[in-house]
Amino acid sequence: MSTGNPTVLRTLNERAALTLLLERHTLTRAELEAHTGLSKASAAEVLRRLERGGLIRKAGTRPGSAGPAAQAYGLDGTAAAVAGVDLTARAVEVVVADLAGTIRAARSAPAPEAPGEQEEFLADTIETAALDAGVSRLDQVVIGVPGIVRADGRALTQAVQLTGWSGLGDLSGLHRRLPEVHLENDVNLVALRELDGRGGSFVLLWLGAGVGAGTVLAGELWRGATGRGGEIGSVVVPDPVSRGRSYGVDGGPLGELLGAGPLAALARAHGLDPDPGLAGIGALLADAPPAYLADVAARVTLGVTAAVGVLDPGRVVLGGPLCVAAGEPLRALVAARMRATALAEVEIELTAVEGNAVVEGALHDALHRTRERVFQAGTAGRAGTDE
Repeated sequence: MSTGNPTVLRTLNERAALTLLLERHTLTRAELEAHTGLSKASAAEVLRRLERGGLIRKAGTRPGSAGPAAQAYGLDGTAAAVAGVDLTARAVEVVVADLAGTIRAARSAPAPEAPGEQEEFLADTIETAALDAGVSRLDQVVIGVPGIVRADGRALTQAVQLTGWSGLGDLSGLHRRLPEVHLENDVNLVALRELDGRGGSFVLLWLGAGVGAGTVLAGELWRGATGRGGEIGSVVVPDPVSRGRSYGVDGGPLGELLGAGPLAALARAHGLDPDPGLAGIGALLADAPPAYLADVAARVTLGVTAAVGVLDPGRVVLGGPLCVAAGEPLRALVAARMRATALAEVEIELTAVEGNAVVEGALHDALHRTRERVFQAGTAGRAGTDE
């Protein structure tokens, strides 16, 4: 019986050690032995190789129950660097982190107005953020965009909300300056960030400037065959609100009912006069009159119904700046409406992600992709390390 390829076994042992370090932050040789079943000599050799390869570093000592203190090790964050990017029609926000997930720099900039400069501007902003972090090379960049991204993440196929960014349909210019660039729908990235704290299956219904959804099934993001998974705004529905009706009895796209623009029109039909735009509608929803909030909940429930009726996820998470602004009152109204339907029972929850959920999701995805590559290669993929 074959005992296996020594290089493969060595890399598997290194991957196990790196994965444990990611979960536990620090690890001693004895703890590595206990969690992997490696012998004392093998565990010591794995740690030696990883330290020599620049993947781990000494991280203090641990007092022992008997005998001298034990050396602890942690991931060496300088082994790789990644960037998460939130790209909108108005601005770009970039966050750079090291392999351990420590934030090293953040930069934001308004989008240029001159046509034809967008792709160069985007690359400049990302590279400047990397320089701010003291990084000469980014191992992975993930860019969140409000549009339809090809399933392989290599091209933007439709982006109504990204006027002037049509150059992202071809990433050749970015790839010449940045080694690994991956595009992802912004709501999908938020779903990935939600997945980090929740697991299981759920649909994230996002309400912001527009409406979208991210679907996680059995712990995996579902993008669809062409990347259109979650484009719930195109689902044709009736308008459940007679006041401020957006279209006739035959119905129309859900995207014409939800989002900052449609909800502003609904507010005006209620005799309200909110400041225009996302911030104004968010401020209104934070202290909304009951009748208006009930109508908003009726429209949101349409989106939830569409997702639950087809996917039966067991849980729907309300996210995006407008759902966050409306908060628990909106969640309770939607949950009550869903209980009155004949659909499968579903939990309605509010998002657990704070801050800029898109850039957090992009960073989370970039770290996952980079760690997969680094951990899979181990020291065998590091130049200048010994055998």
